[in-house]
Amino acid sequence: MAGTTEVRVVGALPDRDAAELPERFLHLVGADGLPGWPDGFGETPARVGRDCAGEALLRPESRSLTPAGVRFADFVRAASQEHPATEAMRDASPALLADHPFAASRTVEARGAGPVAALHYALGAAAAALLPGWFGDFLLTADEVRAALPDAARALDLDGERRDRVLDRITAWTTCAGDDPDDPDDPDARYAAAGELLDGPLRVLRHAADTGMGAFACTYWR
Repeated sequence: MAGTTEVRVVGALPDRDAAELPERFLHLVGADGLPGWPDGFGETPARVGRDCAGEALLRPESRSLTPAGVRFADFVRAASQEHPATEAMRDASPALLADHPFAASRTVEARGAGPVAALHYALGAAAAALLPGWFGDFLLTADEVRAALPDAARALDLDGERRDRVLDRITAWTTCAGDDPDDPDDPDARYAAAGELLDGPLRVLRHAADTGMGAFACTYWR
């Protein structure tokens, strides 16, 4: 969405809070439950896969997305449904960090560029499917952190040419998808931000596993 900054937060929180947080906001779900997919969204994955096959998502020469890239960005964005219960949990999870100053956390901001879309684009579908949660959002107890860590490490603990390629693709996405006209063309800053987007979640999950904590990740807009 143009004109917005997408903020991606990943943090560790006490195991008890991770287990109890959903129950705190269960009353907000209501009789109708959580919303389903938006109208037509059920057909979107197949359409994106079919339409984007062999089609570039980025136009580096004009620093913009192709129509296929716009469809991909919309697909990732639509996967995070807005609902009072999920919004309350997104607000509460980062707030818990203030009560636990030794908890690890990482934050990445991108104006219009979509950090989650950038990471999924860079990793590719097979590696992105190894990440916990649903398109960038998760809330894990300590046991769930330990269970998720091996697959997360397979997806994110990269080196050599594979790491360079993923970082290049993250940087390319944020360059082409960003909507801030005042954003300086600083490749070093973009590359550093790409490294944080790739490395931050695994660093938090490892800290949580080592200390018996839960973990969360959420995206919000401001």
